Amino acid sequence: MNYISIPSEISTDTFWQNINILLTKFNVVNKRLWGSNIIHKCTCKPLRRDWLAPMIDLRKYSNKDLQQYLSIILDLLDLGSTNESESFVELLLLELTPKRFTELKAYQLACLDKSNVTTTFYNVSLELTNLCPNFTYSFALTNGKIVMCSVSDSNSKPQKWLEKVVLPQLSKWCNEIKPSFQICKESLSLIPKEKYYIKYNEMKLKYGKYMVENWAEGTDPSKYVYEDVAIATYLLMLWEDSQMPEPKKFIDLGCGNGLLVYILTKEGHDGIGIDVRKRKIWDTYSNDVKLEEKTIIPSNNYLFPDADWLIGNHSDELTPWIPVMALRSSYKCNFFVLPCCAYNFDGSKYRRKDSSKSQYIEYIEYIKMVCERCGFEPKIDRLKIPSTKRICLVGQTKSYLPEKHSFVCDDINSLINETGPVAQNNETSWIANFKPREATERVRNCTQISQTVTQSVIDSISYYLLEGCDFNSNWSAGKVVHINELVSLISEENLKTMKSECGGLQTLIKNNHHIFKVYKGMVQLRYPRTEAEVLNMNYNNKKIKNKVKIKPCWFYNKHPQGCPLTDETCSYLHKNN
Repeated sequence: MNYISIPSEISTDTFWQNINILLTKFNVVNKRLWGSNIIHKCTCKPLRRDWLAPMIDLRKYSNKDLQQYLSIILDLLDLGSTNESESFVELLLLELTPKRFTELKAYQLACLDKSNVTTTFYNVSLELTNLCPNFTYSFALTNGKIVMCSVSDSNSKPQKWLEKVVLPQLSKWCNEIKPSFQICKESLSLIPKEKYYIKYNEMKLKYGKYMVENWAEGTDPSKYVYEDVAIATYLLMLWEDSQMPEPKKFIDLGCGNGLLVYILTKEGHDGIGIDVRKRKIWDTYSNDVKLEEKTIIPSNNYLFPDADWLIGNHSDELTPWIPVMALRSSYKCNFFVLPCCAYNFDGSKYRRKDSSKSQYIEYIEYIKMVCERCGFEPKIDRLKIPSTKRICLVGQTKSYLPEKHSFVCDDINSLINETGPVAQNNETSWIANFKPREATERVRNCTQISQTVTQSVIDSISYYLLEGCDFNSNWSAGKVVHINELVSLISEENLKTMKSECGGLQTLIKNNHHIFKVYKGMVQLRYPRTEAEVLNMNYNNKKIKNKVKIKPCWFYNKHPQGCPLTDETCSYLHKNN
């Protein structure tokens, strides 16, 4: 037996609350899982220790198929079911769905012993699996501590996972309240999860691999491709489950790379993507994928009376306008919006008003209020995408009858007027002084700052890191300090310049990674890289074609001890500026 505990002061109610999170969201701690599902639940009198033996022994019968096996388990669970309010245990059969579609699902039995404040997990999968431990383990609350007990080799990977990941996460949940759980309690609540899982894996095979291999943008395809595949799958499920599942007419406002338009079009729907700036990848799509480069100004000129759906996927300054545009386009027009950056109606940045909430959660609530003022009954859902901004709002039901449509369209002006004055000419704009995105994207990564400012900042930081160091012995990389400690070294004017270039001081330091290294907010001078190290560097298991001996060596010219590498081995040039 292995016993591990984490010191804490946890109440019984909090313990069961967090066990419930674990049961319903096992994928949070187990990255092999796509999700978990409780497929059966019952209450029983306290069980004898040998009660589970018949169930586990079923695995010996190789001729049993999965459905037969599960039906026998369910029959066993229902034996001795009770409604008595005295001492009892709750039994839950969990279905664990793997991320890899080719893997078999796993099944666990969770035994919740309320009187002893203990939850025990048994692996009851038909075959041995790596989706969950194959041994029995439990979590109990003892004197305010969460204690984990397991029957396994203490050095096994599943045991280490329980110790290093699951137990700390249970303790962490006990000490925090996540706003996202309050505003949206579960993922994919508006669509059938099992159908989504099957469809998503089909779409990954159909579009994912090809698009990743043929990605024409500078962004990370492994993130953007599979994110759009997941969003497209969600919309397809949403539309399929609607009262009228025939092909939809859609408009993707701020379509970016256009991949979402491409997938939805290939799946038989009729749509257009509009963005202020054309992307290189647009030219790789077939002619049936309709993409337009134009600046959208919320006005009567941008209404879409034939559209069934308006889509706003990270649509920035258009986000608050999408429910308004859907409202004024037609009574039948619905919308899907996935907010990311927070903007007001006039295109200015949205500022948080309630410090008890994150800006993101507050902005979601603000967009929900806009939807309701537009006469929608919005539904909030959480997508399964590789992004921290994954809460969406769906508007497909109205709170008013068609004959009130013109009244609601006019009434929304009062809300728009709270941000800025309503424009006099609705044909050109619905709000005065609207600020759309610039058609030409500014480079804002501190690389456009003048060389004078950059050199001044580098000199100030390097001098501070080397101050007081011993230069009479081995070569010194200087002190290790937190990046916040360096802010006071920089003039207010230079800090303002860096901040305006998106990222500020940290971005500038990271851009000069040949001089500094940054790890978990800590900064130190880097030990110079050799020519061999630079030439053999890899990124995502792919070799990078780096050039060497092109620029002067900063250490050779600036460090009090010079460069610790020889002229031949250093990846930079050893010569005076």
